[in-house]
Amino acid sequence: MEAWLLTIRDVGERDFIASIASMVKQVKGARLEFDDDASDIPLAGGTHMVVKVDTFNSGSDWLPGMTEAQAGRKTAVLVISDLVTKGATPIASMLSLCVPPDRDAAGVQDMIRGFSQYCVQSGASFVGGDMGLSCETVLTGVGLGTAPSNGIVPRGGTKKGDIIAVTGLFGLTSVAFRILLDGLDAPNPLKAMALAAAYKPELDLTLVRMLAKEGAITASMDSSDGLGITLNTMAAHSQLSFDIEQLPVAQGVSEFAEANNIGLLDLIMRGGEEFRIVLSLPIDKWDKAVSIARRARAELIPIGHAQDGSGVTWKSPKGPITIPMKGYDDFREWS
Repeated sequence: MEAWLLTIRDVGERDFIASIASMVKQVKGARLEFDDDASDIPLAGGTHMVVKVDTFNSGSDWLPGMTEAQAGRKTAVLVISDLVTKGATPIASMLSLCVPPDRDAAGVQDMIRGFSQYCVQSGASFVGGDMGLSCETVLTGVGLGTAPSNGIVPRGGTKKGDIIAVTGLFGLTSVAFRILLDGLDAPNPLKAMALAAAYKPELDLTLVRMLAKEGAITASMDSSDGLGITLNTMAAHSQLSFDIEQLPVAQGVSEFAEANNIGLLDLIMRGGEEFRIVLSLPIDKWDKAVSIARRARAELIPIGHAQDGSGVTWKSPKGPITIPMKGYDDFREWS
């Protein structure tokens, strides 16, 4: 197909971003590449401003049963997650909110309240924004944070032999999407946990920052596009292969997969929206990292190691299985 005939869906989010690389100029001294989770700007005294922008669209992101306050909160989570995953301390936030003219005013206030409350809770004061008209409800959040130059953690930086770890178990959001979008059902407490994970995700706000201060982390990325995409992206940026030795499966997910004839690997690797942090850590700093996680009241679960090569492989009991670069794409949804 001729390039000029391609739609944005044909191209896909990640290939499109790669196609505009020449249009983006990195600020001199910045630590993060343009396609990382956030961007950074060097300031005086070795401090960097870390900036993130992200969008919540009612047409693609608003789950059935989600309240206006939860939509606002989710928008805040989108921006705060990437700030803290890069090692930044959130300091401020802004919101652009576009709504149809017949949207009820009280509901719009609830969106702003949900955004503001979570930002303030995370240390990012809500300082203002903008409003406009649109056919759908669109919330675009901006998050600002600061970090020392040596405290910024890129998505590429993993070293051979590093431990690959995650900050929680996976599969709950996949179960929620199957319940809310496909009409499946699940027993409690799995159903309650899954819906909570989808409607009100929680973040580890200080872990990466604390690990970076002690030199106990080499790379990190949030898993909002799916664990499979996250692992593949980090491996590619680090020019290594990731061998996964343990699947981080949340309680009840295996049974849900079996009961509904769904591949467990799909539920774990392709769900997205978990907002767990995926990290690589030097093997000689593992004990220190575990101690830091305990102080941060965060989980730190080892799932594999980085080796020479490329790609991501699960060392399953039945033999090695390649984990493809598949997950959530804003233009193709799940791919």
